[in-house]
Order: sequence, then C-alpha cells, then structure tokens
Amino acid sequence: MFGCGQKFNADRDIPDLSGRIILVTGGNNGLGRESVRQFAKHNAKVYIGARSEQKANEAIAKIKKEVPNADIAFLELDLASFDSIKKAAKQFVGENDRLDILMNNAGIMATPPGLTKDGYEIQFGTNHVGHALLTRLLTPLLEKTAAGPNSDVRVINLTSNGQEWFAPPSGLLLEDAKTDMDPLGRWGRYGHSKLVNIYFTKGLAKHYPQIKSVAVHPGGANTGLADGVTGSGSKLFVTYGENGPP
Repeated sequence: MFGCGQKFNADRDIPDLSGRIILVTGGNNGLGRESVRQFAKHNAKVYIGARSEQKANEAIAKIKKEVPNADIAFLELDLASFDSIKKAAKQFVGENDRLDILMNNAGIMATPPGLTKDGYEIQFGTNHVGHALLTRLLTPLLEKTAAGPNSDVRVINLTSNGQEWFAPPSGLLLEDAKTDMDPLGRWGRYGHSKLVNIYFTKGLAKHYPQIKSVAVHPGGANTGLADGVTGSGSKLFVTYGENGPP
C-alpha cells in the first residue's frame, strides 16, 4: 500500500493544460493555493472559489510572482450559503463554455457547534453539502466538456484520515444533519463530514461514469487548517498535519 514507487513530480508529471478551465474551492491558501499555482504553471485558466476577494487577490499576487503569465480569476463563493453557491455557479457558467476540473478543496475542521445559513451542521454543511450543491449545479457543464474531443474531466474531492479516526462508528447520521450534532463533539463532526465526502464521490462515479470522480487523501500536509486547534484529537494533527500520517 505504501510502496516505494517513483515519486510524483509536478513539473514532470502534470501535462500541458492549455485550453483547460479549472475551479478550485478554497484556492487562496494551503493545498488549494499550491494546486492553483501548479495548474496555472501548466497553462490552465484557474478560478479561485473563496469568500474573501482580498485573500484571493493576495494569493493570486503571490502566485504571479513565480508564474507571471498565470491566468487566475476570483469567484466569490461561500460554501455555507446556498444563495452564494447558486450565484457563483451561475456566474461561472455564464463566463465559461467548459469546466475540465472541479476541485472541491475548501473545508473547515473541529469547529464549535453551529449551523450553516441553510440550517445544516456547520462542518457537514460546509465540507459536504455546499460542495454537493456546487457540483450538481456545474454537472451539466462538466458533462458537456466530457462529451468533447480529448476530454479528461474530473471532480476531485479532498478527504483526510479524519473519516477513519473520528467518524461515528454507526456511520452516516443524515437524519441529524439539520441539528448542530453537538453530542458527536467537534472531531466527530469533522470525521462525519469527511466520511460523507467519500460516499458522495462513490455516488458521482457511479452515476456519471464519463467524469472521473476521485476522493483524494493528500498525505501529511501542514496547510494551516489545524492552526489554533487544541484539545482531544489535536495531537494527531500537530504530529502529522491535518491529513494524517503519510
């Protein structure tokens, strides 16, 4: 499982992405920003889906110092708000005639109890429901792109070891999704959101075989998501990064 095969090298292994259009949620920091940098470096047009235009523009400026010709745009997107998601999807479809990669990267972790603007448990709502709605709204464009020549359309859902370490033993608790799920604790709620990411990806792969849908655990990475997190469960992330041991 953890063999010593050839290591991935972005410069060598990512092909030329000229003509491709990619949307990365949470592309203003951490894994998202590095993904945006690499996509732009390989000539894709990239959208950063984020709440803060200022933070997105700061990320774009940093990337352009290294990749001066980077084609990157900001797309205002709050995954805890259906209205924001619908507005973002409408804008994206209005501006583009294709979507080659949707990278559902944004997320929150181990937050206090709370609800999204539409009444879902905040981690479940942000990490899964928001991305599920965004994916649904963009699926017609993904399908259109997949039907074209030389297509390689993908939906990439970022997961972690959180589902293995912290998800409730009983599995998905969808009947409780419109409560704050306080009894699970903040880590249990995080693990629950990561577990549903995997089931969602399996469903996409089954129903849309023309689109490559993958759930990605990127390995141990200190992306800043765990900054300020303390208490039970935090030592795992301090030691290994928020995505667990490599």
